[in-house]
Amino acid sequence: MNFKTKIEYYVGSTDGYDNAEAQQYIVDGCYDVYKKIKSIKGSDASQKFGIWSDPAITNGTAIDIDEVHEIIYVQRNSIPATEVTPNLLHKYTDADSIHYASANDPIYYFQEQYMTVKPAPTGSAHLYYIYLPEYSVTSYDGTSSVNRFPAEYYDHILLYASIKILEAKMHDYIEDVEDSEIAQLIANRVDRLKAQYNEMFGGQE
Repeated sequence: MNFKTKIEYYVGSTDGYDNAEAQQYIVDGCYDVYKKIKSIKGSDASQKFGIWSDPAITNGTAIDIDEVHEIIYVQRNSIPATEVTPNLLHKYTDADSIHYASANDPIYYFQEQYMTVKPAPTGSAHLYYIYLPEYSVTSYDGTSSVNRFPAEYYDHILLYASIKILEAKMHDYIEDVEDSEIAQLIANRVDRLKAQYNEMFGGQE
């Protein structure tokens, strides 16, 4: 698929935007699609948008996730961990507490820019997590792709990008009274594309 050609089909021309702007809108669309799929289908479906951490984490040091877009899934020793509040962290190591984090029921929580998992991972009980990566477009005007983003949603993100491009163009025309008719034509196209985009998710906002 050629992303540039497909966006030109939706937008109608290449005037008023450049390749860099279009690619940024495509990346923004990746995160919008992720949020919508997660909202509609749940966290299990959202895992296809993430990638596994590598290498395995084998110690209890808090994990710096300041540069991580979002944590989607965490597992310790192949057992899914549950996200909990840090307000009860003193309970997670108390064997007499109902909140105790055992090897068969691991937990994780966030404090500032760090993620902590209990029980702590070890050399024999490895920690892995799935996180949402920073997406980028490859070969925008050729055989296009988005790194680590599911290809089944390419049409979604190109439609999203086209809507954003048209909205930006529409606002430019609105500022000029003489171009109000053009602005209205663009607005009509935006409405049609938004309806189409919405239908891609089953008609759900």
